[in-house]
Order: sequence, then structure tokens, then C-alpha cells
Amino acid sequence: MVSRRDVYLSVARFGFPRAMLATIAPFYPVWNIYRERLEDIAKRYPELFPYYNPKDVIYIDPPGIPYTDIVKVDAFGCVWRSKVVGYIGEVVKHPLDDWSKFRDFKLPDPEAGVPTESGEVNYLTRQGIAKAIVPWNEIFESMEKARERGDIVSAWLPHGFLFLRLIYLRGWTNLFIDMYRKRNELYQLIDTLTNYYLEIVKIYKRNINKIDIFTFGDDLGGTDRSLIRPTHLKEFIYPAYRKIFQEAKSSGALVYLHTDGCTVELWDQLIDSGVDVLNIQDRPNGLENILKLKGRIAINLDIDRQLLAYGKPSEVKEYVSKVMNLFKDPRGGFMIYCEIHPPANLESIEELAKTIIENISLQ
Repeated sequence: MVSRRDVYLSVARFGFPRAMLATIAPFYPVWNIYRERLEDIAKRYPELFPYYNPKDVIYIDPPGIPYTDIVKVDAFGCVWRSKVVGYIGEVVKHPLDDWSKFRDFKLPDPEAGVPTESGEVNYLTRQGIAKAIVPWNEIFESMEKARERGDIVSAWLPHGFLFLRLIYLRGWTNLFIDMYRKRNELYQLIDTLTNYYLEIVKIYKRNINKIDIFTFGDDLGGTDRSLIRPTHLKEFIYPAYRKIFQEAKSSGALVYLHTDGCTVELWDQLIDSGVDVLNIQDRPNGLENILKLKGRIAINLDIDRQLLAYGKPSEVKEYVSKVMNLFKDPRGGFMIYCEIHPPANLESIEELAKTIIENISLQ
């Protein structure tokens, strides 16, 4: 039997796979709304729901969107507030909102483990756990279990590891003023973060043999344009990306980068920095632009979240069929990722799974 790991690596490395790779990932509120009915779909299409484990599903009563109001602090000292279970929320207090605080600022200890983005470990099928840093022993154990299951052996770094982390630390307005004014402290902060993440990558490499892929996430785009100018990316972010990604690739592993929003004008730099698998969104970037990447880099395409949340089953079927056939390539290099958010209806999720299975073969 061909494992998901074998398929993934064949697709990512353009190894002429037998099929594309697809993932359906309902967020926790969707699971909490539909419960056993959604589980029934996941059980019938296990190859499409890799994050579903019936032993790891915990619901919050009553059924529906689980609202909350929690404040949490991440390992960098950023204060977050979340109002829906399953979503990280937003930073409400930036620890470096004034550069006078930089002198006493300390990064987490890389030997302690890998920091989470928001001070919480998030799950798709149950409530998150407050944890600013995931200890190395837990991470290494999880990676070895994945290897035993035939899953991809992935070394993760937190979503928002660099560009977004700068925003979390300084605040949106402050950061872009810093870039415009070329503040020396900003260069120092970026160098400090870069060295910190380089050390995390090295710890992974020292302790785990044959890592398949390093995964990174940093949202660089808005709805119709990038959040950062290409010239600013080149000056402030690209050098750090390249150093970190090249260190990861030196072990033979692939580099995966998730980046939401419209990032078309940044793609050349991202590819040049060492990204092997690029997870981008179809809606803000446009299929006509994404098609130009076909064969140049492996794409994990984030399918239109608005369509998946609000679309009728017939609309989902038509669009997903179109996308899968547009990007069908016997060499591989194409995956789809379907993130499901409220108020998605169950019929559309069922139709999504059926449509993927109907179109997934490359033979």
C-alpha cells in the first residue's frame, strides 16, 4: 500500500505520482456544529481528512460555534485575545511597541522547544491547550510516530515566524514606519530572530534523521495586493528567509511555505529564497497567475474559502473540478488544501469530497 508520505513526496518532487494530493480541513467550529454527521463523511473519505482521528474529537455543548473570551501570552511576550474556540485571535498588546523596551527584550530559549504562534496549541477537532512552547521531547516523539504511520516527517516552525512576528512585536504601524525610516533596531531585531530560528532548525537536524520537510508560515498578502512592498521584502525579510530555508534544505529536506493573501509580486523572491512547496490562495492571487507557476514549483493550492463556506454543492463541484483539471500534470507538483469555516453546509462538504475523488487520479 502506498503511504501518504510516499504520495506527498512524489507530488512535491515532481516524481510522476499516480494521483494528486488533497486535504480537507474543517476548523473546530465546523466540527462542533455538525459533529457525528461530519465524522461520518471523514470516515468515508479518510484519505482526504488526515487530521481526523475519532479518538481525538472533543465537543463543546451546545452544538454550534463555540464562543469564548480568553487572553493568553505567547513565548515572545505578545498578549493575545481570542473570542472563538479554534481561532487564534489577535494581538492586543505588543511587547516592543516602544524601542526603549528592546534593551531588555529576550527571546525564548531554543533549547526549551518550539514556540506556538499565539501561546496556544490549536487543534482542528478539539479545544486548544494553552502552551507557549512545545517541548522538544513531545515534538520528537510526534515526528517518530508520524514516520511509523507512514506519514510525512515534518519539522514545524510557528505560523507567523518572521514578518508577522515583527508585526506582533512592534505593531502594524510601527513596523512599516521602521521600514521606511530604516531603523537600526529593526535590523537588529530581524538578525536576532533569524539566529533564533536557525538554532531551532539546527536542533531539529541534530535530533531527527531524515526529516522530509520543514514547514513555515508567514502571511504576506492582503485581499488584492501584498502587505509588504517587494523592495521591503528584499531588504528586510528575504535575507532571513534565505538563511533559514537554506539551513533547513542542507539536510536534504524540502521547504514548505504557507502564505495567505495576494502575493503574486513576491513569488520570485520566495522561490529564490529556497521554497519547494508554496501554499497560496486561489481567490486573491487569481488562477491565471497561479498557472504560471505550474511546473516551476510545487503548489499546495488553498481553495476559495468563501466558496467553501457559502457555496452551494453544485458551485463547489463545478469550481473544484475546474481547478483540478487546470492543474493536472503527470509530473506532479500540485496539491489542494480545503479549509472549511462556518457557515459551510454539510452537503457542500460532502460534494467537495466526492468531487476530489472523481478528479484526483493522474492516470
